[in-house]
Amino acid sequence: METLAALPATLWQGLQGGLILCLEIALVVVPLLFGYELAAAYGIFERPWPRLKPLLARLGLGPGALMPLLAGLFLGLVYGAGILLSLSDEQDLPRQERLALAVFLVTCHAVVEDTALFMLLGGSALAMLGPRVILAVGLTAWLARRRRS
Repeated sequence: METLAALPATLWQGLQGGLILCLEIALVVVPLLFGYELAAAYGIFERPWPRLKPLLARLGLGPGALMPLLAGLFLGLVYGAGILLSLSDEQDLPRQERLALAVFLVTCHAVVEDTALFMLLGGSALAMLGPRVILAVGLTAWLARRRRS
């Protein structure tokens, strides 16, 4: 009988913990979404293209891939995929470029958002970012080399 009496207290603690976690997630995600929308509206994503062109070319990515790539890196796979789908129609991205983007984003998406969220829970940014970025760049570069040969 004691466990049944403790059940409402346990449920209440779980609910409180869940609501606090939701608030912390919202405090990370909402500013990122807002910042992304502002950056897109002011054309900030087009500025780094000349400097990133050689690196992205090695990954088999052209100028049309920069915006979905940045969206996927900052905001996650779903948001990046949504932008990828809409831009691939608008800018007529080649099938191989869409595949390269998908491989990169599946391997290494939401590096800013996920890292910030896991750091809230006590995770290490370096331990999370390092392997993901290295694997994403390696796989995408391998795919680009394979496609060229």
